[in-house]
Amino acid sequence: MSTGETSEYTWASVAGFTGTAAVLAYFLAAFLPAPDAVSRLLAFAFGPLLSISFLGMYRFMARHHDGPILQIACLSGIIAGVLVTTMLVVQVGNNMIIADGLAEAQSESARDAVRLAGRAVNRVQYLIDVVWDIFICIGTGLLGWAMLAHPRFGKIWGGIGIAAAALLLFLNLYTFPTAPAYAGSVDVGPLLALWCLAVFVRMLFMNRGSPGKAPIL
Repeated sequence: MSTGETSEYTWASVAGFTGTAAVLAYFLAAFLPAPDAVSRLLAFAFGPLLSISFLGMYRFMARHHDGPILQIACLSGIIAGVLVTTMLVVQVGNNMIIADGLAEAQSESARDAVRLAGRAVNRVQYLIDVVWDIFICIGTGLLGWAMLAHPRFGKIWGGIGIAAAALLLFLNLYTFPTAPAYAGSVDVGPLLALWCLAVFVRMLFMNRGSPGKAPIL
């Protein structure tokens, strides 16, 4: 195996490990009963790990074809990691401040004022959430497009990514400024997350044969 191939598969491992860890952190933070400090750690780890995983995807896939679509896809994915971290830090911080304000309030009217302020500031993180959705949909959709002709992925992997990203983006823009889950629609974010998880797990077990060899899955 040449030095270039060694580097290629090193980045495949980086993408697989950090991407899998990112998606697992996403689900664990959302659904795992855990102390607040642990939940915050998981939530705040999601974005940085996601950004690194897109860098790894780029370094792996670019050896086959380094074109504008792949570059824009991975740049958008890296930006998405920054945006989701921003959104989660604002969300968690606001919730902690609101909880402290409610605990310190001396009357029901004071608690109502805190709740009103909380609803107002929460609109900010809801809108940042839309920005994150836009960039992650661009990143994953274009990544799926780049996968269509890649020998390690192909039309099925790429097509599913494109469809999931396009549907998520459409629903978010259609129900804007309300999130689809709160507008009587469907949140397909978990579907896109599962596709990403499948891609990253595949990267962990990527066949180390010739880069031109057909995919094993």
